[in-house]
Amino acid sequence: MIDLHIHSSASDGLDNPSQLIEHALKVKLKAIAITDHDTIGGIEEFLSCGEQKQIIVIPGIEISIRHDPIRQLIDVHIIGLNIDHNSTKLINSINEQIKGRLEQKKAICRRLRDEFGYDISIEDVKAIAGSKIIGRPHIVEILRKNNPRKVEGKSTNELFKLISIGGAAFVNRKVELNLEESIELIKSAGGIPILAHPGIYEISDWREFVKFCIEAGIEGIEVEYSYAKNRPYYETGKANWAQSYFPDYFRKIANEFKLIKSGGSDYHGGKKQIMMGEANVPDRYLKNFV
Repeated sequence: MIDLHIHSSASDGLDNPSQLIEHALKVKLKAIAITDHDTIGGIEEFLSCGEQKQIIVIPGIEISIRHDPIRQLIDVHIIGLNIDHNSTKLINSINEQIKGRLEQKKAICRRLRDEFGYDISIEDVKAIAGSKIIGRPHIVEILRKNNPRKVEGKSTNELFKLISIGGAAFVNRKVELNLEESIELIKSAGGIPILAHPGIYEISDWREFVKFCIEAGIEGIEVEYSYAKNRPYYETGKANWAQSYFPDYFRKIANEFKLIKSGGSDYHGGKKQIMMGEANVPDRYLKNFV
């Protein structure tokens, strides 16, 4: 088995890139890809460690594209596999994205403080995040730490929704690539653009959505994915249904449109979370990436 959707501590994962490889070896994976959110900061260590081990390592990234409700592009992610992380264009663009993410998180913290009365500051969030790219989990952690009474009785999902798309405290990023720009950036770095976890998106017609993404330049699609654990907004029954239904559904679509098949766990670390390799991605998919 292989796993082509994994996050490290360079973004919002718990394991550093070297630990990802050690963990992958323990669960006997043949290949893994690092796909951190909007950053390539962990790739150098990942590749360096991988060269010394009996495992295939693939450099990648997961790009969060600009929200576009008119085109039903809400919280859509594009994975780039086999990217050249030394690409000047990629490096410059990602640096701009990182700055945009930080400004967005600053704005969300201000809104939580000024409009909702939470005790929170971007300095507190930075302290929790450490060297990682600041993400929503860090903001939620500070909300709980600094406001125990105010968040009492609120679930983690409720707090995530507050600062997610459509949430009362959400703020859009001012610097963000659209679908076509994200795909072009991945291709410019020699990578293969993959539509991540297609079954997660609230789409009226998945087949038409995939066709739309193909027209924008998508070359592959995640067929296997850990839907049952990875989507906090799913009810348990719906998540279990997605886990059993979507792989067959998207495999047929991939075959119909001759798309490259990919898949992964979306592993972020932690003993009680999604486990690396649990998406059961077959190693025959490797032929497109090595």
